[in-house]
Amino acid sequence: MSTDLGMKKHFLRRAFGIYLLFLFASWLLDRDHLSPLPAEGDWKEVFVEVSTEAEVGKASLRYRKISGTDETRTPVLLIHGSPMASSSFNPLLQKLPSDRTYLVPDLPGFGHSKYGFIDYSFDGHARALQQLLEVEGIKSVHLVAYSQGGGPALKLLSSNPEQVASLTLLSSIGVIEHELTGDYFLNQMLYGGQLIFFKLLDWGIPHFGLLDDCLLNPRYAENFYYSDMRPLRSILEAVEAPAFILHSRSDWLVPPSAAMEHFRILPQSLIHWGKGGHMMLMSQPEWVSDQLTEFFTAVESGSAVTRTRAEKARLSEAMKDAQSIPGALSMTTVWITLFALGLGTLVSEDVICVTAGLLAARGLLPLSFAMSACFIGIWIGDMLLYAVGRYSGGKLLSRWPFKNLIASTTIESTRAWLNRRGGLAILISRFMPGTRLPLYLTAGLVRMDIFKMMFWLAFAGVLWAFPVVALVAYFGQGFSEWLIENSKWMLLGIVIFFLMSFSLSRIIAALLTFEGRRKLFADFQRIRRWEFWPSYVFYIPVVLALIPTLIRTKTPLAFASCNPGMPHSGLVGESKARILDHLKASSCVPSYLPIPEESAGKLQRVRSWMDVEALTFPLVIKPDQGERGKGVRIINDEAALETELQERDGDIIVQEYVKGPEFGVFYLRHPDEVNGSIISLNRKVMLSVEGDGHSTLEELILGDSRAVLSYRYFFREFQHRLLEIPEAGQHVVLAKIGTHCRGALFLNGADLITPELVAEVDRISKHFDGFYLGRFDIRCPSESDLKRGANLSVIELNGVTSEPTHIYHPYTPLRIGLKTVIKQWKKAHEIGLININNGAPMTSLRQILKLLLK
Repeated sequence: MSTDLGMKKHFLRRAFGIYLLFLFASWLLDRDHLSPLPAEGDWKEVFVEVSTEAEVGKASLRYRKISGTDETRTPVLLIHGSPMASSSFNPLLQKLPSDRTYLVPDLPGFGHSKYGFIDYSFDGHARALQQLLEVEGIKSVHLVAYSQGGGPALKLLSSNPEQVASLTLLSSIGVIEHELTGDYFLNQMLYGGQLIFFKLLDWGIPHFGLLDDCLLNPRYAENFYYSDMRPLRSILEAVEAPAFILHSRSDWLVPPSAAMEHFRILPQSLIHWGKGGHMMLMSQPEWVSDQLTEFFTAVESGSAVTRTRAEKARLSEAMKDAQSIPGALSMTTVWITLFALGLGTLVSEDVICVTAGLLAARGLLPLSFAMSACFIGIWIGDMLLYAVGRYSGGKLLSRWPFKNLIASTTIESTRAWLNRRGGLAILISRFMPGTRLPLYLTAGLVRMDIFKMMFWLAFAGVLWAFPVVALVAYFGQGFSEWLIENSKWMLLGIVIFFLMSFSLSRIIAALLTFEGRRKLFADFQRIRRWEFWPSYVFYIPVVLALIPTLIRTKTPLAFASCNPGMPHSGLVGESKARILDHLKASSCVPSYLPIPEESAGKLQRVRSWMDVEALTFPLVIKPDQGERGKGVRIINDEAALETELQERDGDIIVQEYVKGPEFGVFYLRHPDEVNGSIISLNRKVMLSVEGDGHSTLEELILGDSRAVLSYRYFFREFQHRLLEIPEAGQHVVLAKIGTHCRGALFLNGADLITPELVAEVDRISKHFDGFYLGRFDIRCPSESDLKRGANLSVIELNGVTSEPTHIYHPYTPLRIGLKTVIKQWKKAHEIGLININNGAPMTSLRQILKLLLK
């Protein structure tokens, strides 16, 4: 079992390493280059000027020019949609008459023009098309815009109206009110989410450029996000040239209502309805060709109507205010949206509540509808969880994915909580993230009365969904309007708004319960107090402060030679057992047994060792290579020992358990000095809580001013006992090992440093040839014994990366902590230089990187 687990972990580590290697190689692969022009067809290219803040350059716009037999005919510019390319016109090109010239470009970012461009907006595309027309010397052109190509076509027409002979909107977009939700802000929210998704794929998957060749890719997503449809209505209202609208009544991408609105505001336009939905261009090319040919002929003969010649009734209709025209969200669409919201709550209640609030804020849904949809969705989802627990008989909880989501001990703890608090537990869980899933499943398992369950879930759902949706709607309106005015920050603003809304909803919910308030307090304190910061955050200024010293001495890795007796001075990966071997002669090392990973009969070896050493439980088991208390366990019986031996991979060490308080003693001695000194000493207080006869262990942890700061760790360690009620006066030890990140309290013990203690530690250290700097973890019967240097038991010795842990005394100023650690590393560097001059081997950067990777 141990071997299997080790193999799985080894496989996962290797797979992750290979993934990172391939990802890095994918990033390095330069795919941003032009391929040769296609051999098929009359392909040409024009170089379009592109600019960034850093430089100005040119990018190649590729296009096909299909020359006609009659040069008097006005040429046609066919503009494709997104994410397609000019190839979408191939079926149509086979049907169009050959007497006319056709220009068929691949827009920037698409097809054969995918590389070199940075602006994929309507404006960027229109500028590229304008340059194409200038290079070809086109004075007049028929514009045919398909789908998303309507945006570039209208932008081109707006800047050069005299150059456009006619405009054809083929299944084309136009007014924003009929695009998706009909609201610019909400559309940008959807497009922004799409852009983030494809960017993450682009940067997170080693695709070696294959994603660039996919139909859906980051450039397509940028085209949608950075193309503003709001100005298109005013452009349409100013079009003077003849206009033709070809659309399908079964088009579900660009709704028929959009075509009708375009027809209304283009009084000179014709509208013909075809078959085939949005893909009418490809499924009905002959019909489309016939319609276009007839329209072009009418335009060139002068019989086509322009805006100034349009019928008065059509002109009057076109001048109506857009607000009086029915919007994109019909009642059918509203009901579909409400259904989607309710369904979405099964995935993420919080995200859907925020989305519903924004829909209400933008006026697309009545607030009451939005709140009701979220409430119903939440209530149904909660009842489904209850039904799973009630009717599965617990069988599903032993299968994927439930077995990975909920531990059996969590179910038992939740059962006790439910029995203790009844329906009130259901209500409280609504405001305690992470408790609902196990609680509702357990309520089903214990067959809680279904009508009581329905009532409490409905009550809790109302208290949650209604205020959250209403608050988002209230604040979302003003915030969304501000973002629209400052569209440069739209994507970032939307992400921030969602994060803020999500976080505030969690915070408000937490404030409504004792457990939530205490957890918020703990999380705030862990941010405020640097002793709980991640080590990589704390060490950033340390590294920066050491750089001048490392550069000045020209031996930056000298610190790795400060303890020549340890591999790389105990930088990382040193064997605890081998270090203790050096200290055996000092008679201060408790009995220990190293067990290599590949050894057989591990349990029998431990039994024999215990017999020889006359040891009884408890014992300590730990990895032979490790730090910060990871994997350290106190074993109280043989069954637990057998389980640990089976489940652990890697070399381990089993150690005699030593009673008494634990201390961290940091020792330093210069190689050219006879005696060393203790520069740091800390008391390690193993936290405990005292029962009162009515509070659960969870409540005792949350109520303790220090234990609450490590509640996440304690909740994991005691998950099967959290709802246990300790008797009055009963002490429950929480921190069982002397590690700060595992809940132990570190107190400055400078008052315990005495000449006798220094002499004894100095004596112990000298038994380890080649050791000059590091921290002893020592246990002894009492503080008085420690001060006398008597009855000391060295349970561990750490090398250069150990810290003077008195700095973790609560509320030690950050500047003191940084100053102390910086001084320690400078001492390590100084001692390393002396050892190198005395012939000690140096550790190379390659060796250090290899150790860190391992």
